[in-house]
Amino acid sequence: MYLLSCVSRKRDRPSPAKDLYSSDWFQKARAYVERNNGRWRILSAEYGLVDPEAVIAPYERTLNTMGIADRRLWAARVLSELLPLLKGVDRVVILAGERYREFLVEEIRSVVPEIQIPLEGLRIGKQLAWFKCELSQPATTAVGRLDDLKRFYRAMITLEDRLGGTRTLAECSGKHDWPTRGIYFFFEHSEERSDSGTGPRVVRVGTHGLKAGSRTTLWKRLSQHQGVQKSGGGNHRGSIFRLLIGQALLARNDQGIPTWGIGNSPGAAAERHSIDREAVNASEHPIEREVSKILGAMPFLWLDVPDEPGPDSLRGVIERNAIALLSNYEGDSLDGPSANWLGGSSNRETVRRSGLWNSNHVDETYDPSFLDLLEQQIDALV
Repeated sequence: MYLLSCVSRKRDRPSPAKDLYSSDWFQKARAYVERNNGRWRILSAEYGLVDPEAVIAPYERTLNTMGIADRRLWAARVLSELLPLLKGVDRVVILAGERYREFLVEEIRSVVPEIQIPLEGLRIGKQLAWFKCELSQPATTAVGRLDDLKRFYRAMITLEDRLGGTRTLAECSGKHDWPTRGIYFFFEHSEERSDSGTGPRVVRVGTHGLKAGSRTTLWKRLSQHQGVQKSGGGNHRGSIFRLLIGQALLARNDQGIPTWGIGNSPGAAAERHSIDREAVNASEHPIEREVSKILGAMPFLWLDVPDEPGPDSLRGVIERNAIALLSNYEGDSLDGPSANWLGGSSNRETVRRSGLWNSNHVDETYDPSFLDLLEQQIDALV
């Protein structure tokens, strides 16, 4: 979901909201979300949350001249309409200034795993330059994407050979010789490639610690997915991978565990549902065990990428572009999931349509040059 702020420059007659705002900034922002096939809404100082197709009249009101009390009332009005739309949404991208997002972010964060504010701290000139750069990225065709998928899987075969084979989380521990930083690629035995060749398809790509200063290691992230070997359980609130698999299991089995995925701890979930924390743990533990079994059986590969944490890290570039390449969220389906794939029962549209256990970057356009970086990192392995 994308949220765009309104702008002062408008047409002089009622128009669909997407056409009413005529500034260069808004036109570029609109082009950006439409290129990414994103679902979006407009944050209007006059009308609140506006569907791009809704016809509205021009107005002069702006949050930049409103007092804090009025801005709080405006935010409450927006949230009353927005929060119901965020059910099952994995990411919200806010393209709006501080006054438009100040009382929205925390409320959105309470129900959505990820919020991105890519223009934060940028002056208008820098914002326009950012849009120009994003819109200049090459679009891909089905034929070109198939060739890139074949190239990607050739790289995976080389990586598997360099590592001496795949591993499973069920057999892993921190005693293995893990690199400090890296990327991982999970497969599923029942999920086979259908277009780019033969063999299992990648069903999840991930990394860790992309925020500057993060000290999270590759094994730390993998262990969060693995769960607790002694009890067989785990903590889905610390692993979106576990969360997604658990949601799909509950949907497939028609089970009702209302606390699953709620809050950042069992205690928070217990408080929200007015029950004991022990009751939360007791109801969730069986599904945590099932998730551990499923995850523990998935073969995976890992790639040592010893870069520093940060939003522009090489790991981040490879991760998001690999996800976008593998995703079937939009366009032609290549190497699509099997009819019985567990992810088909997910309540997340991003999982069902992409064919991946990923919720971020599945609706983005990939840059084929990332394959050069991927191959270079594999070639650098000793």
